[in-house]
Amino acid sequence: MKILYIVNHFKYHGGIERMLSNKIDAWIEEYGYDVVVVTINQNNAPIVYPPKNDFKLVDLKIQRKKKRYSVYELFTLISKVNKILRKESPDIVITTLTGIPSLLLPFILPKINKVLEIHSSGALSVTKSWKYKWWFLNKYHKIVLLNEDEKQYYQLNNLIVIPNFIQIDSGDNIVYRYRQKKIIAAGRIHPDKQYDHLLQIWNLVYQKFPDWKLEIYGDGDKSIITRLEDYIHSNKLNRVSIYPATNNLNEVMRRSSIFCLTSKTESFGMVILECKKNMLPVISYDSPNGPRHIISNDGVLVEQNNMEEFAEALEKMITEEDYRNQMAENAKINLNEFSSSKIIKMWKELI
Repeated sequence: MKILYIVNHFKYHGGIERMLSNKIDAWIEEYGYDVVVVTINQNNAPIVYPPKNDFKLVDLKIQRKKKRYSVYELFTLISKVNKILRKESPDIVITTLTGIPSLLLPFILPKINKVLEIHSSGALSVTKSWKYKWWFLNKYHKIVLLNEDEKQYYQLNNLIVIPNFIQIDSGDNIVYRYRQKKIIAAGRIHPDKQYDHLLQIWNLVYQKFPDWKLEIYGDGDKSIITRLEDYIHSNKLNRVSIYPATNNLNEVMRRSSIFCLTSKTESFGMVILECKKNMLPVISYDSPNGPRHIISNDGVLVEQNNMEEFAEALEKMITEEDYRNQMAENAKINLNEFSSSKIIKMWKELI
């Protein structure tokens, strides 16, 4: 069996890139499949999360001059995809493309089944304009959503739910007790992540806990980073730092005590699985629609955009050490629900 992925790139920190790496390893280790990854514009950049197993990477080297594809760029994309599909003859094509390329893909060598993964929440992404997209999207063999709540946004008859998963390292001896008094957040710097909320929450509690600190890890919109830094300085916030995205997030998590997630939407939230893997309790907004499907007795869900309630949950988790320790232990137990062997079996049944 040969599986071919088509993605925009494999070079930036993000949940899609992390999952692609996990899936490559799972396909190869669980079933011995061949995997080809086609990128639209990798531009010779290194792979951000290198898989452990060998796979084939093909870059189409399509440079967009503007945010939207021009007619010439679309024609070039279709021609190059057609050529690579004929050359590789995959059994199935899986893509995370969005916009017009995602609508055209099912019509390129239509005898090859195509599967579209949607990683964003329909709560914000699905608008009235999508009424023109349903006919195109129904041409996919399947469209994969990350949780059941997402189905409400799509007028399609080819939907299936397969959650993200994480690779569990056997023999990885992780402990929670005696960690640094550190609260962290991580993810791309983007309006949807609402890091401004996190700083306002920190402003409500930090003076009560002089031995605790907050760290934010992420790359992205420089103007947002500037606004966050301005807020820190203007409010004279202490013990809060913003760092670039790191390839060593697991190590950062294993030195930290609490993870905070204040996103506007989260279709799944790979970072929550990373927290489970590293025995890190999570406080998260109940944002549509992922966190409620991942967090159970190993974290706290807070009403969406309720900063006062979030601050109260953070205070409780800081002050009650046994409470935190129990959540960390629960995270270790609950991780098995999202193991790679369990979820990749669902993918195998799909194809």
